[in-house]
Amino acid sequence: MLSLLVWIVLHNFVVREEENRFSDVAEQANRIAVFFESHVVGIFQYGDAYLKLVRREYLRNYDTARIEQLMDEVPLNKSIASHITIIDENGTPLMVSDHEIKPGTTASDRDYFKFQKDAKADELLISKLHMGRNSGELIVRLVRRYEKPDGEFGGVIFLALEADNITGFFNAMQLGPKSSATLVGKDKFVRSRSSYGSRGPGQNISGSQIWQRLEESPIGQYLQTSVVDGVTRHYAYREVPDFPLVVAIGISVDDFQHSITHSRLNYYAVALLVTLLIAGATFFIYRQRQLLFQIADKNKELEQRANEIERKNAELLSQNIELERFNYTVSHDLKAPLVTIKGFLGLLQKDIDAQDAEAIERDADQIGDAADKMARLLEELLELSRVGRQINAPESLDLNQLVQEALEGVAMQVEHQEVDIQVASDMPTIVGDAGRLREVFQNLIDNAIKFMGAQESPRIEIGAQRNNGEVRCFVRDNGIGIAPEYQDRVFNLFDRLDAGIEGTGIGLALIKRIIEVHGGRIWIVSEGEGQGSTFWFTLPENDGEPTS
Repeated sequence: MLSLLVWIVLHNFVVREEENRFSDVAEQANRIAVFFESHVVGIFQYGDAYLKLVRREYLRNYDTARIEQLMDEVPLNKSIASHITIIDENGTPLMVSDHEIKPGTTASDRDYFKFQKDAKADELLISKLHMGRNSGELIVRLVRRYEKPDGEFGGVIFLALEADNITGFFNAMQLGPKSSATLVGKDKFVRSRSSYGSRGPGQNISGSQIWQRLEESPIGQYLQTSVVDGVTRHYAYREVPDFPLVVAIGISVDDFQHSITHSRLNYYAVALLVTLLIAGATFFIYRQRQLLFQIADKNKELEQRANEIERKNAELLSQNIELERFNYTVSHDLKAPLVTIKGFLGLLQKDIDAQDAEAIERDADQIGDAADKMARLLEELLELSRVGRQINAPESLDLNQLVQEALEGVAMQVEHQEVDIQVASDMPTIVGDAGRLREVFQNLIDNAIKFMGAQESPRIEIGAQRNNGEVRCFVRDNGIGIAPEYQDRVFNLFDRLDAGIEGTGIGLALIKRIIEVHGGRIWIVSEGEGQGSTFWFTLPENDGEPTS
């Protein structure tokens, strides 16, 4: 009976552990998809900007030698793209940077050439994946048309992006040999993939669940056996803003179940050992009962120590994995503005030489925006690292006064959005760090204003109530709300549900850290999109004896 109980308990424990692992995999896939989306946006924005620069210079005097000189002055970033090609109205290549033009080569039969020749307006075309004739590598073309002075079609200019440069980062993450990163166009053809199936590059994946999911939401997750290589994966996808592209991160079920199987065998081995010990103890019980009790006690102690050691090892492993993810995220988020700054510095120098005031201002704005983004990210990361290490001695605080000070910090936003602020009267006193808690209220109010949407009568309510020795505070708005499936993610580091709203994805993670350092907890309540949101958090109540 005792042995049966051990196996039942073990089975329940293993089931819970596996459920937790599946949840971790889903979160991991979503975080990497966020990196991937930002990475793709940076690459394609740079590529299109460089393409427009070459076209603008070529249209001044139709001199390919000048384009080669331009590319010496503003070198093409070879970690992103391989070459630039200029083609005339008949499909004849006039220039291929860093390559000789093969005799008799023509693009008149190519889809990208036909598309731009028939186009009625200037439109960026992202071609399908194929093997480049000059580079010998898998490439994706960014293609724009140009016109003659009389307005007639003059030809096309394209920039070749090497596919490996788009998804190569994923292979370095070592998430398993069967996991994948995929960039696919909305025409349902693959543009780049960290590995390719037996059908080769550029597959049509119209049979994937992703298209049905995209009709429901631009961001999401699903479980599916891949139509490319037959591997079952947990996918996290995101629609890429400003480009007809979708990124998808697929973590193979086999890859993460391998680690689950290894852990399960360890648990079963422990259970088998316990079962054998019980059987042996039963055999000797009538002869040496007292000795049996001693052995059982020792076994229990050893088992507890083994479990403790295993738990410690698991914690260390988890911390190392989280640190690696954090380091990758920070380096990636800092790389995006650096790529922008580097690219536009070259463009700025060219526009200064050309005395193009409008272009100079635009280049400077792009550089300034990227620098501001990097500064905000660094400042908020430093602030996040200081929480828990630099905190003032707790003191008794009047919540009414604390909220008023926080409102002064966001007065301009409140006035600009004409927000009706309602603060409860006679709120209780609390114990904590005044500066940090003022920051909590100020960030939550600012966050509520950002996510008001098109609300005609924006309103924010702030209040607090005593509850069993603690104080429950709330900041409630009537803004766009949050769907239930996304509410657990709002406090994750770098996880931004709406990439169109300014921010770094650190603010709510910082708030959560401050509340937890004060011994409290924070959560969100929202009935769904368009129903507003309420952020609740708890703080210690002032009992007249603040501790330090």
